[in-house]
Amino acid sequence: MVVDVTGMVEDTWFDRAGNFHSDALHVVERYTPTGPDSLLYEVTVDDPKVFTRPWKMSMPLYRRLDKNIQLLEYNCVPFVEELMYGHLRKIEPSVTPPERKNE
Repeated sequence: MVVDVTGMVEDTWFDRAGNFHSDALHVVERYTPTGPDSLLYEVTVDDPKVFTRPWKMSMPLYRRLDKNIQLLEYNCVPFVEELMYGHLRKIEPSVTPPERKNE
């Protein structure tokens, strides 16, 4: 399966470390079955406004086969990532909005 992603909102982070991307980000992900319980994940990341050239990464993904394994519920709390990691964001110099310049 191939997932081809464009049209990303530039206000988001590329990763939890606060690395950024632009609106030109283009990501192509490939999921290739390599066995009944494994996939090869490959990704190509291209953002000519941020990176000097496209870069690639790949890694195997395995299904856990432990006896009696249970999938536990994960409670995704809105905004918790911003609360925990927001202080790590790379901040651009602030610009005073036009409506506040006369104050």
